[in-house]
Amino acid sequence: MEKSRFNFILILILGVIIGFLVAFFFLQSKNAQVNEQNYPSYNKIAQLQNKTLVNQATNQTAAINCSSANNVYLSNTKLDEAINLLNEAINLSEVKKEYQNQSSNVKRNYMAGLLSPRIYAGILEPRSFLITNFDPLRNDIESYLEEQNVSASIYVENLRNGANFGINEYEGYFPASLNKLPIAILIMQNIEDGKLSLDSMIPIKDYERTDTFGTLYLTKEKELPIRILMEKMLKESDNTAFNVLFDNVDRSKLNKLLDYFNIKENVEYPFKRVEYGGYTDLVTSLNMYNIFSSLYLSTVLYAQDSEYILSLLTKTTEFDINDLAAVPYNVTIADKFGEYYVNDAKLFHDCGIIYISQSRIFYCIMMKNIELNDAERIMAHLVNHLYGYVVSTRSRLDIESKKGNSTSY
Repeated sequence: MEKSRFNFILILILGVIIGFLVAFFFLQSKNAQVNEQNYPSYNKIAQLQNKTLVNQATNQTAAINCSSANNVYLSNTKLDEAINLLNEAINLSEVKKEYQNQSSNVKRNYMAGLLSPRIYAGILEPRSFLITNFDPLRNDIESYLEEQNVSASIYVENLRNGANFGINEYEGYFPASLNKLPIAILIMQNIEDGKLSLDSMIPIKDYERTDTFGTLYLTKEKELPIRILMEKMLKESDNTAFNVLFDNVDRSKLNKLLDYFNIKENVEYPFKRVEYGGYTDLVTSLNMYNIFSSLYLSTVLYAQDSEYILSLLTKTTEFDINDLAAVPYNVTIADKFGEYYVNDAKLFHDCGIIYISQSRIFYCIMMKNIELNDAERIMAHLVNHLYGYVVSTRSRLDIESKKGNSTSY
């Protein structure tokens, strides 16, 4: 009789424990469903951990229940293990609540704080000592240009904090092959809209073939995929590829994009017509900053498409700025050059972003009335001097920021 009563009590206790576990697991599932929208990644992990712990506790209890059929004595050790597993599951739910509270605080600071959101997001550390003073560099460049008797329009900006300087940055220049960038952006917008894909085959018409720059005009192919045309246009600055792609963009969209970049000229110039004359509808180094910053910040394209265009600009084959300016090849430069030497016109430009460690420095140098050899020499000097200034200034700021307590930006 005593033995039966003991078995009854034991089974009753085990039933209560199993019932509690089932109820606990049910409530956890409901809470996970409610919180999944705000904390999806964390909740998935927490659910798996809770489920594992609860299952371990349930399985442990079931094992005890099975053994009780053969042995009426309950193992205190195994019961303690089951209870400990249950407590771990309960404690985990408390950890999740704390995580949710912290995440809410971060989100609240991100939205309402008076600092840059990049600080709260951890993108930019406090005391990073971003480069802000470009006056010494500007003074050196102005003296050099005067010494070389060069007409140039220059704009430089630290994309991490907006510190900048300009020299004749509002002066308009014929863009030469810089005109290829807005066309590349429009093609990628058509791809994003589902009208095209990088594998779409585009016919090459005879009138689109030109020997003014590039060798694509020699191809016997009657059509090529957009991927190849984009690579030819941006990596090799091929004018045939440009003509083909230009004929596949909507003129009204081109007008809107140029207006967005603050280029308010006739759509047929300078983004199609190749003749150079005394026109006023020209492009400035500030206009080129607007184009490059829109790619860097991905304001007109999805991130992967901005990344695609910039990546092509790091692989130019007709103009190697790293080699020309003696900049180490482990320093990435995404740049587009343009040159136009026809009749009396003598123009040479290069605009891009230099990725020096964590620094992101935009530059645009546009020169006119200059021989090609002199233009390459002067461009090399200017880009090399810009690179050297950033590196030396960054090194000095790192020392001044108390022995590297800040991250180099």
